[in-house]
Amino acid sequence: MIGIKNVTKNFGKLRAVDSVSLAAGKGEALALLGTNGAGKSTLIKCILGLLDFTGEVIVNGISVKADPRAAKSLIGYLPQEPVFYDMRASDIMRFFGRIRRAGPDECAAALEKAGLTEHLHKYASELSGGMRQRLSFAIALLSSPKFLILDEPTSNLDAGGRAEFLRLIKEYKEAGNTVIFSSHRLDEVDYLADRAVVMRNGRVVFDGEPGNLGRASGLGTKIVLRIADADVARAEEALARAGIGAHSRNGGGLLVEAPGGDAVRPIIELTARDIPVLGFIVEEPTMENILEGVGESILEGAGRDGS
Repeated sequence: MIGIKNVTKNFGKLRAVDSVSLAAGKGEALALLGTNGAGKSTLIKCILGLLDFTGEVIVNGISVKADPRAAKSLIGYLPQEPVFYDMRASDIMRFFGRIRRAGPDECAAALEKAGLTEHLHKYASELSGGMRQRLSFAIALLSSPKFLILDEPTSNLDAGGRAEFLRLIKEYKEAGNTVIFSSHRLDEVDYLADRAVVMRNGRVVFDGEPGNLGRASGLGTKIVLRIADADVARAEEALARAGIGAHSRNGGGLLVEAPGGDAVRPIIELTARDIPVLGFIVEEPTMENILEGVGESILEGAGRDGS
């Protein structure tokens, strides 16, 4: 387990991480979320022992402060943008293998796991962004770490490369290992994360299941229903009687709040009353909407409590 207790990091007068406490257990994937400047990358660097901080980080029972070398040996790390000397992929692996005390067989196995066996003799400059990220993943797997930390690992990948890379990470997690990753993409969080932690101004404002993010933000699924003009008032009244919020879009049908994310129920309610639905569009909140909403809802709650 990785345990983070009251971690605080200041840069002069700026408090980048403010008394953060959380834990990630065996076989768990934890998503660190937040807008730019929320403190995610700084927290990751504290976990890795790359920055001085107050508080404590414990990796599998080892203090990052007291024994940084032993703690770091348990962690594989993927930066947002891996940078390599322009050597062949095989030479890069041998270089990092010596640092991580991994033999040739282990280096070869990590390259195979990352799907790079056919690219061993290519120079780093000849590798695509996705291939360089795979090479970084192979390096992170050296010495079979039980913990993997990733900082925006797919930000520079295309859709195909992102899907394949996420599959590799999920396989690693499902083997019983722990993953902490930062992301700006809801689909990545939904696919990979068991828990989502939202940071705002250096503090944790949400820690729970990813499926509860929308509820915590006060946002939810909305549906635009295309209704004949003559039926709009009747449809709005029928949905109100069913406890479903809806309002007219000035001749563009109805904008409906999907109760509990159930986008089908409003359509069922209307068709049961012989009100034709001519078409519909489902509008999910974006990551940016959710992150802003979570922060605002927490601040509003603090204000009501007088804190």
